[in-house]
Amino acid sequence: MCFSFWILTALIFVFTYVNGFHDGCNVVATLIASRAMKPRPALAWAAAVEVLSPFAILIVGSSVSDTIKKLVSQDCYTDPHEQSVALAFITAGILAAIIWNLTTWLFGIPASSSHSLIGGVVGAGIAAFSTHAIAWSYFWGRVVLMIFLTPVVSFLVGFCILKLLLFLTRSASVGVNKFFTYAQWANMTFLAFNHSFNDSQKSIGIVMILIGIYGGSTNSIPLWAIAGAATCLACGIAFGGFKIIKTVGTGIYKVQPIHSFASQLTAGTVILVSSILGAPVSASQIVSSSIMGVGSAERFKAVKWNVAGRILLSWFITIPIAGTMGALLFFVFSLIF
Repeated sequence: MCFSFWILTALIFVFTYVNGFHDGCNVVATLIASRAMKPRPALAWAAAVEVLSPFAILIVGSSVSDTIKKLVSQDCYTDPHEQSVALAFITAGILAAIIWNLTTWLFGIPASSSHSLIGGVVGAGIAAFSTHAIAWSYFWGRVVLMIFLTPVVSFLVGFCILKLLLFLTRSASVGVNKFFTYAQWANMTFLAFNHSFNDSQKSIGIVMILIGIYGGSTNSIPLWAIAGAATCLACGIAFGGFKIIKTVGTGIYKVQPIHSFASQLTAGTVILVSSILGAPVSASQIVSSSIMGVGSAERFKAVKWNVAGRILLSWFITIPIAGTMGALLFFVFSLIF
């Protein structure tokens, strides 16, 4: 591969790093808020887990990265006569995602890095190759449907799990808090593993598109792509986005160990099922929804619905805004390339 290939690959891994400190911090937000672990050790443990889980792709498959790879028709970006158009398309899509991620991070809004990337790539793809190039069945079935479905499922499952836990511990002593404090560590490990397994595949899917643009085979994922995505995602989490940790951990509901336990179990399970289905879901969306459900199960009025409203708004506007940015950036880069 030529030098420009590695430059664009580095840009993909920059997105992965931003994704780590933007979305990955949701993995430890409730753990830190419930004071089960201090921020730095929590982020370090999450990073250690997340650097390993992407390699599970080698065993269980890469259905999520396949979805990303198929969002734009391969015939469009593998035509050697249209390589300059394809390079403008992929560069615009990645940069749109990075810009929107950094914008929402500055304001402490847990918007979705996944939706930023998908919006940027689809918007740039439409501008570059027209609407016929987009695999709308994947877009509507595995992206848009999940934007509406996973928050509802996370809310309801979180609500039910906390109700069950409150019932089971109704006669327990204060010491039960110690159980939930330490049990969170196992739950957070479960959540971190599933988060990284899903999120790393989005970057890997973009790497596979890039390999296709340069005429390489897209049938198998190179080990360096998995290792690069895993390392950058883990590094992003290790440095952490503390603004978003504060919004998710304390801005929605005053989280105690039992709430954190229920939220982590809910989010980890929903992300795992989504990965099996090949859906590139949003950890921010799922974790935030589970906290809303958990909080509502105990005290509906104690949930800070004004903060929840800001988060909900970000879910609906991310894909359109990132898509528009991707299209505009394509026109800029098409002049350069």
